[in-house]
Amino acid sequence: MSNNLQLNDFNEGLHFLSLGGIGEIGANCYLYGCDGKWIMIDLGLSFADEKFPGVDLLVPKIDHIESLEDNLEAIIISHGHEDHAGAVAFLANKIKCPVYASKFAKFLIENRLKEFNKVEGFTLKEINLDKKLILNNFDISFIPTTHSIPEPTAIVIKTTYGSLLHTADWKIDHSPTLGDSFSKEKFEKLGNDGLLALIGDSTNANVPGKSESENDVRDELTSIFSRFSNRIVVTCFSSNIARMKNIIQAAKKNKRKVALVGRSMKKNIEVARKCGYVADDEIFISEDEASYIPRENLVIICTGSQGEKRSALFRIAYNSHQHLHLEPEDVVIFSSRDIPGNEKSINNLKNLLIRQRVEIVTADDDLVHVSGHGYADEIKQMYNWTKPYLSIPVHGEPMHLEAHKQLSYSSQVPFTKILENGKCLKIAPGEPKIVEKFETGKLIVEGKNLYDSESAFIKERRKYSFEGLVLISLIINDDDYSINKNMLLTLKGLPGIDEENIKNDFKILFIENYTKLNKDQKSSDLIVSDLVKSSFRKIIKNSIQKKPEIEVHLIRS
Repeated sequence: MSNNLQLNDFNEGLHFLSLGGIGEIGANCYLYGCDGKWIMIDLGLSFADEKFPGVDLLVPKIDHIESLEDNLEAIIISHGHEDHAGAVAFLANKIKCPVYASKFAKFLIENRLKEFNKVEGFTLKEINLDKKLILNNFDISFIPTTHSIPEPTAIVIKTTYGSLLHTADWKIDHSPTLGDSFSKEKFEKLGNDGLLALIGDSTNANVPGKSESENDVRDELTSIFSRFSNRIVVTCFSSNIARMKNIIQAAKKNKRKVALVGRSMKKNIEVARKCGYVADDEIFISEDEASYIPRENLVIICTGSQGEKRSALFRIAYNSHQHLHLEPEDVVIFSSRDIPGNEKSINNLKNLLIRQRVEIVTADDDLVHVSGHGYADEIKQMYNWTKPYLSIPVHGEPMHLEAHKQLSYSSQVPFTKILENGKCLKIAPGEPKIVEKFETGKLIVEGKNLYDSESAFIKERRKYSFEGLVLISLIINDDDYSINKNMLLTLKGLPGIDEENIKNDFKILFIENYTKLNKDQKSSDLIVSDLVKSSFRKIIKNSIQKKPEIEVHLIRS
């Protein structure tokens, strides 16, 4: 592998390259190339973990598409979840080809785009899932599936080398709350016609059995609501319109009013109205009304299932919401799963609620959540229908990918390739093989701006958060180079030390070393700053096993 090749150099054959979504949950971004023409499926974001202090969101680097120019023909969005569509708005200025999305996903992307300045040349088109999208080297059709958002679709890519099935997120739900039930006929036809490769969702490949139906959640919520006599708060993903409809129906059956709390929750309900998934006569009470309605007559649907610090549930729990608060014996239902990496923030929120004597209900207690991703038996069923020559597990961490591989083996798939982001696989002609390794990575979202994940400020934040910070300020007299006695020393994030003794010992050692410098050395900010740092490190060396970042401020007067 040369490491000097660009995507535009792959002019022959059928290729697959992931820029995000393999070995991780989120940031899904997949490229397919056929004889020099390319398409991208999905452009999603991911949640940042503790490696990125102060950062909430990450998006994949897509610099490699720049070499393609007009040869990138389209970006196709499989559905509207943020991990599949959320990066489009952030990266719109880098996108020179049309972006295609279903009606619901298009509305969600447009809402996100409103937060940014208009990007000249950016085109977002609505696709009809019942029709084909014909491009130069790709004949693309769609197979509606079932998932935890309206209008999910598997994508069939027909090429001169054979057909590919990109499943995206899916499950088998024969009685979904929204949309048509899962249909196997089109998948069986793919298998009968001959399928070259299946690129498939691995999220629940390590979970045995079959997933439950969304309608089962509605019945369970109806029962749960009847058990409690106080205020009920349900938190779920704001894009899960089916879940919100089920919560509303359960509330109505128990003669409770419903309030929506959270900006994204309200925005997505309006999108659902425009698409016909929520009736126009569906009326919610305001947050102000919810503040004085009797507790036993109220259900609040709110954001915050992942413990997000700016979410509605977080503000309600911390008593910082303008209208709403919780009282002992109120109930909070977490109708969601924990996204990997968010466990700590979710548990912190739950612990706070428990200390307030609020009762918590999770999927461990009752059927208040079902996954939008198929379990192991469903994945095996998909292989039995489609009979692919090649399996490429995606959308999962290593443990999910490995479990998916075992399922494909047991389904007698001839070839299975577990890849990494950046590894370019030549699917055809010939036996599938990796032909190049491209550098991949993430960009940090800071407000509306993007920065490299290894930017200096992130490295500084890591250093500060793990090793601590020392701030030392000195005033040096310009006439005689004497040190003002009002030396300031501040220690941050360094527990378990005697600060006063450390400060006194440092001042004594630094002054002793400083007096040994000649005038030229004392006039150099660099030399004096280095002396400050070395003196402090000597003092603290035996106190703690850390190397804090030391910031020196010199003032000459």
